[in-house]
Amino acid sequence: MKYAWIAWVGIVLATIGLGLGIYLTIAHYTTPVVLACPETGIVNCAKVTTSSYSTLLGIPLAVLGLLYFVAMLPLQLPAAWRSQNSWVRGGRLIMSVSGVLMIMWLIYVELFKLNAICLYCTGVHIVTFLLFILTVFGTALTKEQHD
Repeated sequence: MKYAWIAWVGIVLATIGLGLGIYLTIAHYTTPVVLACPETGIVNCAKVTTSSYSTLLGIPLAVLGLLYFVAMLPLQLPAAWRSQNSWVRGGRLIMSVSGVLMIMWLIYVELFKLNAICLYCTGVHIVTFLLFILTVFGTALTKEQHD
């Protein structure tokens, strides 16, 4: 594959996101004290991860983030990037767009509703954004291989 680096960068990013998702899920189901995150006013992981915004329809956002990266990891594998299947390419693109839309909402909530940010959540936001950029450009770069 001409652009093999795309898959490997995607795997690294999805794996980092998976690690963050696992950590945040464990913290959610145990205690927010597990979060090694300083409380400096604006930085307050416990405030963010225990707020009323930390669940969606009763499902912890940490779990949804974990599931997002579980789904994105196989979509970043070299075989998935080589796939001629439009469902794989489209699904990867839709997943990355939905991920970045979700983090835009979460960043808004952190900054304007809670007046606090979580460093681990910020890590998830950064990884999700980078996966989005990689997926959009990777899809454009590999388009000629699939036409």
